[in-house]
Amino acid sequence: MKNLKKIALKVPLNAKYEIFNLIEKYEVLKIHRCDYDQITVTQKVKFKDETMHPKQLEGITPNGWSYVEVLEENRDKNEFIFFSRFKWFEETWKFYDKVDMIIDPPLFFDHNWLVVRIIIESKHVNEFFDHIEKCYDGKIEVLSISNMHPDTEDLSLKLTDRQKEIAYYAVQHGFFEIPRKIDSEKIADHFNISQSALYEHFRKIERTIYNTIFN
Repeated sequence: MKNLKKIALKVPLNAKYEIFNLIEKYEVLKIHRCDYDQITVTQKVKFKDETMHPKQLEGITPNGWSYVEVLEENRDKNEFIFFSRFKWFEETWKFYDKVDMIIDPPLFFDHNWLVVRIIIESKHVNEFFDHIEKCYDGKIEVLSISNMHPDTEDLSLKLTDRQKEIAYYAVQHGFFEIPRKIDSEKIADHFNISQSALYEHFRKIERTIYNTIFN
């Protein structure tokens, strides 16, 4: 695919998808496979009902999860990360069947809207918007449209060698864990830089990550 565009938009959740009435927070972390009318993903969910479990969602129509395998669960927060298969929204798969496009995680809730990012060839952008606006009666909100260069989309390619060294060292030694296993002073000493310089590196790393994910 050449001349790619990345489009971020918010689409309203159709009331007929009753499954979303059970969920307080929802995020697709990774898409493993897309078939004609079915998608296989790893997703993170927080239920409104503290007694709810992902397995209870199997078979709920019209877009129930046909298979669920729980990977992690936090009963205190009522959150689950699980591998699952479920049916596409009809509005999506009819278009997906016609035009090559890639859904780019993460996807997540935002006040009864679903925030979605897609990657598509520039020549299909107008066709995509014509279709999606008809499906949702024009009730969509475009957050951004940007050019995409596949060879630079990898986060590791966007960080400098120094930034990668610092980030790797910090992760490996538990700087981002709770509680922290190493403090900023020790990391700065390891790289023979000041703490202010270290935090400037962290700010640049965070900015690169956030801009890549949400632009």
